[in-house]
Amino acid sequence: MKHDPVAHLTARHPAVVKLGRAGWFAKGIVYVLAGGLALLVVGSSFGWSDAPVGSKEASPTGAIKEVAQTSGGPLLLIALAVGMFLYAVWRLATALLPGSTDAEGVATRIGYGASAIMYATFGVTSLSLARSRSANADGNATVTDITSRVMQHTAGRLLIGIVGVAVVGAGLYRISKGAKSEVTDDVDMSGMSAGRRRWTRRLGAVGEVGRGIAMGLIGFFLVRAAISFKVGEATGLDGALRRLALQSWGVVVVAAVGVGLIAYGIFCLATFTRRQLQGPQP
Repeated sequence: MKHDPVAHLTARHPAVVKLGRAGWFAKGIVYVLAGGLALLVVGSSFGWSDAPVGSKEASPTGAIKEVAQTSGGPLLLIALAVGMFLYAVWRLATALLPGSTDAEGVATRIGYGASAIMYATFGVTSLSLARSRSANADGNATVTDITSRVMQHTAGRLLIGIVGVAVVGAGLYRISKGAKSEVTDDVDMSGMSAGRRRWTRRLGAVGEVGRGIAMGLIGFFLVRAAISFKVGEATGLDGALRRLALQSWGVVVVAAVGVGLIAYGIFCLATFTRRQLQGPQP
């Protein structure tokens, strides 16, 4: 029998996998909320919503800020932070586990590492808001500020352009995965009914497409900032969606992102108990 170091590791440390699955649950909550906030932007553009959506950030950071405004905000934020840190550890582990070492495998590992950093940042944001609900947490400002600092250096403009292209590429990759329904690589589908398997794949596919569009939008505005040399062009997901919502055709894209993020969140919530720890596949 072929030795499987990953299976051996998870068999010896089942608690690690269980803790990591809690991170998937927290991730699902964040994406459902972020998708709902994106749909609020759509409603506002049509005048359907009287809510002060201008103060609500349609992004994972905005979702965390919404949790902060609930009655049990601090406690929920701490729980969310723990979940985000657990998910970050999960992604870091998947980046380091034995697996494919070809170009695609290396790219996948880099993506996992970037994901670990991003969700660890969300965890830090959650803890900051738990300490003080008035703490500064703005995904749009963060992207703009980082872009501004980088573009002050000689090669900064080129670097921002490269990052933007890479983010667009990552978004296209997500869309491709969704279109092919390649969304259950690390999900144990055994024991599921045919209907549940079908809907699980559909939710994951819609979610990946929505996330891919969202990433592509962020990358597009980074590239535009580099080309125009205007730092203000760089923005987070919320800023990108609000700019699009000003256009009649753009509202459709914003709605697609909102639905996609909600679908992805539900996908995470529906599969978190079946997540398997595995490295990049050959």
